Amino acid sequence: MYKWVSIIASVLFFMGVSTVSAENGDDTKPSVLLVHSLENQGQMKEVRMLDALLGQFTDDITLTTDDKLQEKEVNSYSHLFYYGGVPKQLSKSTISVLNNYQGKIYAAGHNVDQFSQRFSFLEWEGETLINSDVTLAGAESMTLPEERIVYDIRKGDKATVAAKSEDVPLVVHSGGDYYFSGETFSPPFGQVITESLAAFFEKDNKSLVKYLRLEDVDPLSDPNQLQSQAEYLAEMNVPYMVSLIPVHTNEEGETVHLSDSPELIDTLQYMQDNGASIVLHGYKHQYRRSETGEGFEFWDVENDRPIYQPSSEDAKTKSDFKTDQAYQSYMKEAATFEKQYIEEVVTKGIQELTDHNLYPLAFEAPHYAMSQQGYDVVSDHFSSYVGQLQLTNNTWKGQYAPPYESQPSFLHGMTVYPETLGYIEKGEQASFDRMDEEIGQRSTLTKSYLSAFYHPYLGLEGLKKVVQNLEAVDDSTWLDLKEQNNTVSAGDLNITSDNGQIKVDNTKVASEHERSIFRKEILKYAAFPLGILIIVILYVARKALNRKKEN
Repeated sequence: MYKWVSIIASVLFFMGVSTVSAENGDDTKPSVLLVHSLENQGQMKEVRMLDALLGQFTDDITLTTDDKLQEKEVNSYSHLFYYGGVPKQLSKSTISVLNNYQGKIYAAGHNVDQFSQRFSFLEWEGETLINSDVTLAGAESMTLPEERIVYDIRKGDKATVAAKSEDVPLVVHSGGDYYFSGETFSPPFGQVITESLAAFFEKDNKSLVKYLRLEDVDPLSDPNQLQSQAEYLAEMNVPYMVSLIPVHTNEEGETVHLSDSPELIDTLQYMQDNGASIVLHGYKHQYRRSETGEGFEFWDVENDRPIYQPSSEDAKTKSDFKTDQAYQSYMKEAATFEKQYIEEVVTKGIQELTDHNLYPLAFEAPHYAMSQQGYDVVSDHFSSYVGQLQLTNNTWKGQYAPPYESQPSFLHGMTVYPETLGYIEKGEQASFDRMDEEIGQRSTLTKSYLSAFYHPYLGLEGLKKVVQNLEAVDDSTWLDLKEQNNTVSAGDLNITSDNGQIKVDNTKVASEHERSIFRKEILKYAAFPLGILIIVILYVARKALNRKKEN
C-alpha cells in the first residue's frame, strides 16, 4: 500500500531573491498610465497585448480611456502610453493633458497627430500597406505573416528610426518620446515594441532566458520513459518543468488517479528532486467526456465561451430568453458557476498533487484556454502562470505570448513565463526547423524567452535535439522555476519556493479523493481485528449472562 502520509524533512528557506531576469543597476519600478481610445470592448484584445508588453518592465500599470484622462493625476506616473485603437476626435482637455505631460510618452496607432505639439518631430502622410520583413538595429529581420496597415510617417532631422519595413518607419523616437505607426501588436510587432520599450524604460540590458516543459504528463504516462528523460536532463544539468495532470479520464468517464500509479509517483518525485519543477496542468484536462490531454477544462470549446453550465446541461444563449433582464440574470448566475467550478478544480489539483509530495509551483490552463475571470480565480492560488494567454472572452483562438516574462494587470499579480517556440510534432522534421528558425530570430533580441514544450511520449532522441538546439544559444540562461519566488495556496495548504528550495506549510492528506481512499484502507485493515473484538465482546457478554441465570 502506498504511504499516504509522509514526513517531510525541514529545509532552510533563504530570504534572498535570485531571478534570471534581474535588471541592470536601476531598481526603480516604472509606474505606467495606459490610455486607450477604442470603439468597443471587442478591441480590448489589443490593449491586453499592450498590457502584457508593458508588464515585461513593470507591474504598476493603470488602464484608462481617453475621455477619463483629465480625471487622472497623470504627472504622478513616470511613463504614459497612448494607444489609438480607432480614429476619433480627442477632446481639447485630453490633447492638452497629453501635450503637457511631464514624463515620457510612447504613442501608437491613430490620433497622435492631434497632439502634434508633443510629436512635432513627425509628419503623417496617411496609411500604407507593408508586406516586407521588419528590421531592427542589431537584430535579425523578422517576417510578417500577412500584410499590415501602418501610418506612413516622415521624421524630423533630430528623430531616430528604431524599426522599419523597407523604407517605411515603424518606430521613431526623439527626446525620450516614442511613436509606433502600427495598429496591432501581434507578432512580430510585439517584439518590435519590446525592443523599443527596453530603451523607453532605460532597461536595455541583454537577457535571453530558455525553458523546457515536458507536457501532458498524467497517471497513464510511462514511468520508464520519463525516468530515462529525467536522467538525461539531470546529466545535462538542465532545469525543466513537468506539466502534470493529476487525473486521467476517457470518453466513458473512467478515471485513473496518481494513487493508482505508484511507480509513476516515484519517478515524478525523482524528477522533482533532480531539476524538475511541477506545473499544475488542470485537474482532468477535460470538461466534457473526452480523453485527457485532448479536451479543454476551463473553456466550453463547443460553444467557444467560458464554462457557464455543468457539462451535462445544454448551453443557453440570448435567444433562449424573452427579455434582456432575464438574460442578464442568467449571465450573472453563469459567471458565479464558472468561478465556483474553477475554484473547485484548481483546489483539487493542488491538494491531490501535494498528497504525493509533488508540489506545483505554477499553473498552465489546458490548451492555454481560460476566461478573464478564470485568471482572476487562479491568481488567488498561484503567483506564476506558464504558457500563452487568452486575451478575450470572445474566443479561445489567437492566444498571445509576450516575448519576455511579464506581469500584465489582467493577471492580477501573476507572472507569466511565456512559451514562445511551440512544440515538436511527431515525425516532423519541419517542426524542428521552425523551432530553429524562431530561436535564431529571437536570440538576437535584447529581451526574449526561448521556451518550448515537448511531449515525453515522442521519446528521448527528439528531446535531445530540442535541448541541443537551446544549449547552443550563446549568453543565455536556463529558467529554474524553483529559483523564482513562487507562492501557491489551497485552503490551509501553502507552498512557497525561492533560491531552489520548496517549503510546504501543511503536509497532511488534503484531497477528498485521497481521504476517501485512506478511510477505505483503514476500514479494510481494521475489519478483521474489529470483527474479533466484537466476537470477544459477545462471548464475554454471553458468559456473564449465563452465570447470572445460574445464580
